[in-house]
Amino acid sequence: MRNLPLLAILALALPGCRSPAPKGQTADDSAAPQDSDTAPDSAWETAEPPLPEDRDSDGYTEDVDCDDTDPRISPAATEVWNDQDDDCDGLIDADGRWTGTIAMAASAIYEGAHRDFSLSCPFVGTREAGTLHFAITCTPDPTDALAQLLLGETLVVTEADARVSGAEWSDTVMYTSSSGWDSRGEGVIAWSAVDAASVNVSISGVSLAASGTGSITRTD
Repeated sequence: MRNLPLLAILALALPGCRSPAPKGQTADDSAAPQDSDTAPDSAWETAEPPLPEDRDSDGYTEDVDCDDTDPRISPAATEVWNDQDDDCDGLIDADGRWTGTIAMAASAIYEGAHRDFSLSCPFVGTREAGTLHFAITCTPDPTDALAQLLLGETLVVTEADARVSGAEWSDTVMYTSSSGWDSRGEGVIAWSAVDAASVNVSISGVSLAASGTGSITRTD
C-alpha cells in the first residue's frame, strides 16, 4: 500500500476550510453581499402624498376651503356682514374696489345771474379693513368758460374721514376745485348688498350748491 503525502492527508481531513482571501481583503469582506444602487432607501420615498380632506363636510376640501373647520364658509357660500371672508374670495364683507358714475348737479350765482351745470362724474374707491377712500372726479365742459371759472377744470369730491363699519358710511366730504377753492359737504354711501351701494353727496353755500347721486358696484 502506498503512503499518501502528508499535505494530501491534511486536505482530506479538513474539508470545511476555505481558501485564503486575496491579499488586501479579509475573508468576511469577500463574502459580504453588495448593496444594489437600484433598491429604494426606504418605503416613504415611493409613498403617495395624502389627499386633501374635507373636515367640515361642506363639499370643499381644505385646499380650496379657506376655513375647513366651519361648514358655513366655502367657495359656494354667500358673503354676509360678519367681518369674515365667507366665500373664500380673499375679501371680507364689502371690501374691495368700487366704481360707478355719479350725476352731479351744480348751481351758482355769478354777477347776479343764476347758472346751472350738469356733470357726469366717475367714482373710484376702495374699502378695506375698516377704511374707505374714494374720489368723485368731475370734469366741466372745457368749452364752457363760466363752468371753468366757477367749478374749475376739475372738481373732486373725497372723504374727510375714512373710517367705515357695517353697511353705511355717513360723514363729511371735501369738494376741491382746481380753481383754488375747497369746501366741506356731506356724504352718504349705503350698501344694499356686499357688492352694490348708493352714493349721495352734497354741498350748500351762498354762491354755490351741488349735489350728486349714483350707484356703485364692487369690481373685484
